[in-house]
This record gives sequence, C-alpha cells and structure tokens, in this order.
Amino acid sequence: GGTRSDLGRQCRDTFSSLRKTCQKQNLSFWAFLNDRLSLKNTIPLLGDLVLKGARTTTTY
Repeated sequence: GGTRSDLGRQCRDTFSSLRKTCQKQNLSFWAFLNDRLSLKNTIPLLGDLVLKGARTTTTY
C-alpha cells in the first residue's frame, strides 16, 4: 500500500488532497479530473469554489 519514492508519495498526497477538497465541495473527484484532463475546464477552479463557500458560510 505504500509508494516507492518521494515523488510517488507527493503524487499520492496531492491526489488525496484534491479528492478530499472535491468531496467537501460536493463535487465528483472523477468529474473534476475528467474536466481537467479533457481540457474542457467547465468546472471552476477548486480554489475559487473554496473561497466562494467560505464567503457564504462565514459568520462573525
């Protein structure tokens, strides 16, 4: 279940982070990947989605 190199670990960690972020945004990870790999870019950037969500849920 492990990786063989530091680069492999970094890749695994990056994809895990992307998957978790997609999940928190109620976005299919596979739909996001397909959108990016197909160069359609119809799904907004994850950073934009996170900021938009933070702005709508922030209370003081």
